[in-house]
Amino acid sequence: MERSARNLIVIAVLCAAGTALLALLFYGSTRISDFDARVTSHFLATPDSALDSPANFGAKCAEPAPLILIAFGLIALGVVWNRPWHLLAAGGVVIGANLTTQVMKLLMAHPRLQGALGVSYPIEIHYPSGHTTAALSAGFGLWLVVPPRWRGWAALAGAAYGLTVAAGVVVAGWHFVSDVLGAAMVVGFWACLALAVLIQAGLEKPLRGFSRTR
Repeated sequence: MERSARNLIVIAVLCAAGTALLALLFYGSTRISDFDARVTSHFLATPDSALDSPANFGAKCAEPAPLILIAFGLIALGVVWNRPWHLLAAGGVVIGANLTTQVMKLLMAHPRLQGALGVSYPIEIHYPSGHTTAALSAGFGLWLVVPPRWRGWAALAGAAYGLTVAAGVVVAGWHFVSDVLGAAMVVGFWACLALAVLIQAGLEKPLRGFSRTR
């Protein structure tokens, strides 16, 4: 197996372990969950403040309507640039990551008092963040589908989109910081697996810094 692919699989396993560890820490320890709430509260916007509207707008950038447009855009780019296997891998990451997050949200729904974040009513916040998962997986899909010469710009666009949504869901009070971190690791798991498969199949060059070994 390619050394680069093997290292990516190791990173994928670490992402899966990190996702599980976060859940155990933030859901199993009152002290750590309180710390999570305190950290999140520092980023939380006051309702109807100057930050509240932009934060909600950023979070809603990962709602179904814009995500559908992004999905069609990725398909169009994959067809135009004749990159069917990369498009298939990108679709696998988007579908796999979002299904994983939705299943985890059902299994790990946990009522936490939103009062810790400065709001007076209790809500149920789910781990990990679905909006963040959708945005980060779409951003990675863009990076994967475009030809190598455009990947720098694709990485900037994908990172900007992902950070906008991730910051939005935290600042708007939709999610705790732990929910965003968990979503990032879910996407990391699937992204590493997809890259490993493409590299092993000879459809993607080994990552820079790793030598080709069998």
